[in-house]
Amino acid sequence: MGVGAIEHYAEWIPDGMPADAVQKLYQGAGALSGGSKGKVMKFAFGVECVEVRVNARTREIRVPRIVGAFAGGRIMNMRTARSQLMGGMIWGIGSALHEATAIDRPSARYVNRDIAEYLMPVNADIRQIEVLFVPEVDTEVNPAGVKGLGELGNVGTAAAIANAVYHATGVRVRDLPIRIDALIQA
Repeated sequence: MGVGAIEHYAEWIPDGMPADAVQKLYQGAGALSGGSKGKVMKFAFGVECVEVRVNARTREIRVPRIVGAFAGGRIMNMRTARSQLMGGMIWGIGSALHEATAIDRPSARYVNRDIAEYLMPVNADIRQIEVLFVPEVDTEVNPAGVKGLGELGNVGTAAAIANAVYHATGVRVRDLPIRIDALIQA
C-alpha cells in the first residue's frame, strides 16, 4: 500500500447501553453494563489457594506458597496478565498480614504516611507464587471475548489467608491485617 502505518478505528457498544455511551465515556461519564445484569454472567473469575505456616510459640504467620487460578476470557498478553495477577496476589498477602494505616487520634494525623513506615510484603515474604489460567472463550461479553482482570488477583487472597490461619490455629480473625496479638489473645 506504500504507507508507513495502517490505522483502523472501531467502536462497540454492549447490549442495553445507550447509543451515545462511547461519546459520554470520552467526556468522563462512564456507565456500567454486563456483570450480573442480563441473561448471562459477564465476570472474570478466580480462586486463590494459600498455604500458611503459623509458629506455635510466637504465632508469626508466613505464606510459603500461593496458587491462583483465573478465568479471564481471552488473554491478549499472557506476560502482562500473569504479572497483573501475581502483583494482585502479593497485594492480597500485604493486605492480610502487613498493611494498615495508623492514625494518631489526638493530632488526627497519619503515623505511617510514607513507604519507610508502612509495612508491605517484600521478596523474602513471597516464596512460591503460581498463576494458572483457565482457558475460556466468552464471546457474550464482547466480540473479542476479553474481560478485565484488574484487581482479580487481590480479591480473594486476604480471605484465603484468613481461612488458612483459622484452619491452622482454630482462631477466626475477622479484622485485617491479621496481627500476632489476635492469635495470642484467643
